[in-house]
Amino acid sequence: MNWISYPANKPEKSGPYVVSISRPVENGDYTFSYKAYYSAETDRWFKYNPFSDEKDVLEEITFKINGWIQNLPAYLG
Repeated sequence: MNWISYPANKPEKSGPYVVSISRPVENGDYTFSYKAYYSAETDRWFKYNPFSDEKDVLEEITFKINGWIQNLPAYLG
């Protein structure tokens, strides 16, 4: 699993990606991973609901996107 830095490197296609996001907190930044939707047409990231059959794209993410992962395999256990 190799992270791809953003915004230096942008996904070529619109779709869901796992991203690393940093948001400010009282003592610095809190960084976490999240499944987000990327719009290649607008170069914007959106909150995303992978549990919905409609694959709902929600509001725009305003926190800092540090990087993204192109293909993260699912554990099929």
